[in-house]
Formats: sequence, C-alpha cells, structure tokens
Amino acid sequence: MGTKILITGGSGMIGQALSAALSKKGHQVSHLSRYPSKHTPYPSFKWDIPRGYIDPHALKVDVIIHLSGEGIANKRWTEKQKQNLIVSRIDAAQLLYDQVVKLKTRPTRIISASAIGYYGSDTQKEECFENTPAGDDFIGQFVYKWEQKVNQFETLGIGVSLLRIGIVLSKAGGALPKLTFPILWGVGAPIGSGSQSMSWIHLDDLVKMFVFVVERQVLGIYNAVTQNTTNALLTQAIAKQLKRPLFLPNIPEFFLKIIFGNMSKIILGGNQVSGMKIIEQGFESDYPTLEGALSDIFKK
Repeated sequence: MGTKILITGGSGMIGQALSAALSKKGHQVSHLSRYPSKHTPYPSFKWDIPRGYIDPHALKVDVIIHLSGEGIANKRWTEKQKQNLIVSRIDAAQLLYDQVVKLKTRPTRIISASAIGYYGSDTQKEECFENTPAGDDFIGQFVYKWEQKVNQFETLGIGVSLLRIGIVLSKAGGALPKLTFPILWGVGAPIGSGSQSMSWIHLDDLVKMFVFVVERQVLGIYNAVTQNTTNALLTQAIAKQLKRPLFLPNIPEFFLKIIFGNMSKIILGGNQVSGMKIIEQGFESDYPTLEGALSDIFKK
C-alpha cells in the first residue's frame, strides 16, 4: 500500500499531472474540492473556504499536498482580485490548519506550493536562494504570509515542505500559451527591456519534484526552478521551436502598464532564482535546458 495523500487544487494543471504520477506509483490519492463529484478518477471530498468547512473524512491521510489557489498571474490585480488571492491561498491554508488541529490522528506531513514571488516582483540581477528575505512589495508579502500559514503545521509536529515554484512550462496552461499565442500569429516580441530574468521549470520536472519530496520525505523550503533565462531569450527560443520569425520591436512598458495595471510588475520585473538546494538533496531534472524543455513540450 502506498501513502495516503490528499491534494487541494487537484483539478488544476499541476494537480492533475501530480495525481496521475502519484497514482501510477501506487499511492492512494484523494482530492478536496468545492464541487466534489463521483465521476472523477480520485475520491473527492467537499471543502468550503469562506464557510470554514472541510469534510472530516477527507483528512484521514498521511500527507496533504496543498496546491489550491487563484492563479497569481490570471487577472489584473484589482483590489477584488487581491482579495481572491488572499482567500484562495492564505485562508485556505489557515482552514486546513484549523481542521487538522482538531484531529486525534493527524497527517504526518504537509507539502505546499509556494512561489518565487516570495522574493518580490523584481530582484534585478541578485540571485535568490531559499534564505533570501521576502520582498516588501504586494507579491513578496502575500507569499510570505501564505508560507507563514503553512509553517504553523510545524507547531503540531507535522513535517512541512514548501516548493517555491517558478514559471511552469507546459502547453496545458500557465505562462507558455500566453507567450506562444502572439508568436504563432507573427506578432511575438520580447516584453519591456527583454532583459528581465525568468526562472522556469518544465511541468514534468515539477511533478517529479513533488513526488521526490513525498517519497524521500524531504522537509524544508526549496526553489522549484531548473534554470534562469531572460524574457528575450525565452521569446526567441519559443519562436525557434515554432519556426516563426520575430519581427516586432519589444513591447513597450507603458503599454503593459495600461493592460495589466499593478500586475505588470511581475511581467516587467523578474527573479534570478537558484535551484541548487533540491539538487543537493539528490533530485535530478529531466529537462535541464530550455531548448530541451521546449522541444519536448512542442512535440507533444
């Protein structure tokens, strides 16, 4: 019998891929869902974050993997959207903690997604390591508070692992389809100066990293990134894979500020993040180069 694992956000891009990978390795996977269904491959249990409810049967597991939450770059950062981010990530982690406290038999570990936004939306050329302080802008403070909620589990004797995820490369969602679309239409161009750092990871490597953390019982904070590139180099690499030329000059910053508002900071800024710490634990990436990662994604 494998490990009993409860995943929040199991229907998302990372959650679906991770559920399949864990099941294949013999682990028993179940999901927490706002709308549980009997027609999913995994048992699903109800939770309602605003009402503070989790089906008590859901938490009879060894490990919780907490992935749920509104995508940080999904929409403009209006006040309402900032509130959605806080409820879906910070309040969700607090609710898990409040319910686990009540249990006689508790899970032994929680593994939570976090984000390299922890370091702030723009760390210039400074390389960020797991012990680099949190940024003092909205995104840095937001991720810091989200991690604090997860770290509370340590007070219950529950092992905590946090993966600060970079830009996830996949056709299924995230940044890549947004970057690919204009290039396919012949209007692709680097954004702003094009020199901003982008720390990325192939979706398959991210899933492999979560499985590694589950099976090796790796605790602590790890950057889930493979390599750093720049916005211009990433745009050029995508265009090369798609065999499309890049005609246009860079997309000007003021234009992005009009479209994205406050959120333009994470598009115009960037983080150069080190992924060495997890490699030192014995993790090996299947897609260590940008060219290899994109080639695999676009041939699928």
